[in-house]
Amino acid sequence: MKIPIPTLLLCFVNAAFSFHLKTAGPRKCKSEVFATEERRREFIHLKGTKASLLSRTVEVTSDLALTIWEWEEPAEVVESYWKAEQSQIGAVRGTSKILDPFGIVSWPGSLVAAKELSSHRKTAVEDRRVLILGAGVGLEAQAAALCGARHVLATDIHPTTLRQLQLGVEREDAIDDKSIVETKILDLFAHEEQPLPDCDLLVVADVLYNENLASQVVRRIVEAFKRNPRVRVLVTDSQRFVPTFDTQLNELMEEVGGPVCSWTEEKMTFTGSGVIINEDQLYDVTVRYFWIGV
Repeated sequence: MKIPIPTLLLCFVNAAFSFHLKTAGPRKCKSEVFATEERRREFIHLKGTKASLLSRTVEVTSDLALTIWEWEEPAEVVESYWKAEQSQIGAVRGTSKILDPFGIVSWPGSLVAAKELSSHRKTAVEDRRVLILGAGVGLEAQAAALCGARHVLATDIHPTTLRQLQLGVEREDAIDDKSIVETKILDLFAHEEQPLPDCDLLVVADVLYNENLASQVVRRIVEAFKRNPRVRVLVTDSQRFVPTFDTQLNELMEEVGGPVCSWTEEKMTFTGSGVIINEDQLYDVTVRYFWIGV
């Protein structure tokens, strides 16, 4: 029997992007962004169970392709998360029984972040300490490591996504020193318990998918600037759920004497894992992003 997908969850995905949707095969994908490939399967062990992951090779630039590992059947995980939210037992900060699962697959903002890191490697990445918030499966973490970062600390509230990220780093032959990339569980809401580590570059890719979370990102960027006024910041957003994010950030940055931000947009065709059905989705999307300090 087919389980109906909640209407609001459909709105979540459909409102996230303005795109023409097509269905691609679950094992092969081709678009302007992702090269055609045979996807590989790996397993990770989680509390006595075995989870299946599929590889996805992402062409970041003409001379940089990275392989990440995504959840093979994310729709079931998202459906469970949604049911938990409806029952008021999940998705409540660090105390949730079921954590936000959207980081178990890749999103367009992570690709734009990786491309920007590559474009600004000398001015923003090389020999610098990089901190990533909401790192997900780790495309931008791998990109930072390969662009010469001294150290990359990839953080997320979900331990499973960090396992996926670590697998990607371990399997990436181009990253000679695997110790450059470190992972850490971090709750954006836990300001007193988990202050941000020192960094030279802060990266936040596709994390602005509700107002509460976006407000915490604003506070964390200001926190990073107050700790290091020379910090560089890269933010990407393909979802546009919080249209006032830049206004909120600029107001607080002005209060502490910091620079203001202004969005730039990039249009692309993107192939990624579906979160409603377990098949790849091909769509056109406009990703907005900004730099601070570059």
